[in-house]
Order: sequence, then structure tokens, then C-alpha cells
Amino acid sequence: MLPFQEQIIADLLEDPNGGVVVLSSGLPIHSLVASLLLLHHPSQGSLLILSASDSQKSSISRSLLRLLQNDNPNPNPLLPTDIPGDVLSHHRTALYASGASYFVTPRILIADLLTSRVPPSSIAGILILNAHRLTDTSTEAFIARILRSLSRNAYVRALTDRPHAMVSGFSKAERIMKCLYVRRLHLWPRFHVLVSGDLEQSPPEVVDIRVPMTPAMRGIQQAVLETMDACLKELRRTNKVDVEDLTVENGLFKSFDEVVRRQLDPIWHTLGKKTKQLVSDLRTLRKLLDYLVRYLLYLIKQPEKKEFSLEWTGLLFDLD
Repeated sequence: MLPFQEQIIADLLEDPNGGVVVLSSGLPIHSLVASLLLLHHPSQGSLLILSASDSQKSSISRSLLRLLQNDNPNPNPLLPTDIPGDVLSHHRTALYASGASYFVTPRILIADLLTSRVPPSSIAGILILNAHRLTDTSTEAFIARILRSLSRNAYVRALTDRPHAMVSGFSKAERIMKCLYVRRLHLWPRFHVLVSGDLEQSPPEVVDIRVPMTPAMRGIQQAVLETMDACLKELRRTNKVDVEDLTVENGLFKSFDEVVRRQLDPIWHTLGKKTKQLVSDLRTLRKLLDYLVRYLLYLIKQPEKKEFSLEWTGLLFDLD
């Protein structure tokens, strides 16, 4: 492991209550989970991994296998397995009490907790992946609450590599920590001293390949930009939004839709059909620019919506 990964593990192990780890996108979160699994001992109790996708399960297993082969070569390493729902209840109880590591879905675990099929003293803790998806009413939060009430010694550790998703909404990180009953938030951006130092030792080789647009593509781009400019001019006349942000340059970014909608949300119910159509057309035109080199993908993603209209101009754009 790299030094910054070792420091993350040390920070997590320092607090027996657990914590929330937020990594920058692209940092090896599966290696951290594999290291935590490697440090787990059956005498501590079972370690349950929640909310892991199939790709994450395979990445964690590969990372753990690589760590096991490096430290202690074993032809039959013990890797975490799934606890499926079709296993008999008494067999699941035996698995929970075995002290091993398991992937389990939140729905199965909460059902077993509520029916007393999980021996509380046999659970060392839970690892929750994709922590940015947690809410106050999520099943994982309910599991953490039940586990805290049954066992004071069990820890709850949550990890995510989607920092941007952690700042959406109002105090999302704080609410996630509150629903998991943890007090420590570990932030590891790329500009962290340890992270940047480790990454700079082996910088990646970046090859920038740019494919120029064809004359037809440039013509399409110019036509779409002119249409966007006409939509923005018409939207300015409504005097409903801040005109300083209504530029074609800003309209090229995805956040432009959110800026316009945020300004119009309080009065959305009072807007006329024409203004709502303009907002919808701007969103569609921006997507057209984005899919300029991926036109077929745009058609596949909208199988039912084959046309959109700019009613104020009387034009009809047919995607067929």
C-alpha cells in the first residue's frame, strides 16, 4: 500500500466507533476495503460489507487476493462471499456467527436483525460502500441504528469516492454522519500532502489526442449556437431570471440548467407555456452540442422523444 493509504487505515482503526471516509474520485477505494478485510480477524466477529455493486465486489476480491498472495502465498485464500436471501435462516445465523467477512444486501441484513437471526455479539462491524447515497431514511441508516442499540462495541465505517455527491443538498455529510452515529469525517482530496506526494512519484503518461470536427459538424455546431442565442434573447425578455448569467458561453455547461431552474423554481407555477418551453429547449440544445460526436447515443437514450419544437419560432426539429 501507499503511505497515504496506510494513514487512512490508521485513522480508521484509531476510532473504535468508526467514521466516514471521503476519497477523491479515482483513488483506490477497493484497496482500502481489501486492507481492512486483511486486518480483520475472526476472533473479533463477523465483518459485513453493505451496498457493494458487482464490480466493486470483484475489485475488492482481486485486491484482497493480491494482498494475500504478497503477504502469505496461499493456493486457497479465504475471500469474502455473498449471503444470498435463499439460504435458510438458521444457516444465515451460523454464517453471521462464523467470524468471517461477507457481502450482504441491506434488505437481507435488516430483516435478519429485526427477526433476531443475527447474534449481536458476533458482529465486529459493518462496512458501507457508496456512502454518498445514504439518507436519513435509507435502510443502511436503519441498520446502523439497530446495530448500535444491540451492540455498543460494533463499529460502522462508510466509504465513498464521490466527493461532489457529498456536498449536494443541505449539510449532507453531517446528516450522513448523524444517521450512522459516527463522529469522525476523514477527507482525502488529491491535493492532500500525502496523496499528492505519493501520486507524483509515479505520474501517469497523458497522451492528448484531438480529433478535429468535420465541416458538417462545425456547421451543426454553429446552427445550434445561434439557436441557443435566440432562445436566450427571448428568455431575457421575460425579466424572470438574472440576465448576467444568460450567455451562450454559460449555456454550454451542465450547471447552466441548474442555475436557470434554481432562479425559476419559486415562480415556476406562474410561468407561461412559452417560458417553460424555452427552458426545455435550452436543455435539449445543450445536449445536442454534447452529443454532436455521439449522435446515435442521443437517439438511443431518447427512443420515445423523437422531436422537440421551438414554438416561439414556429420551427420543428425532427431527430429522424
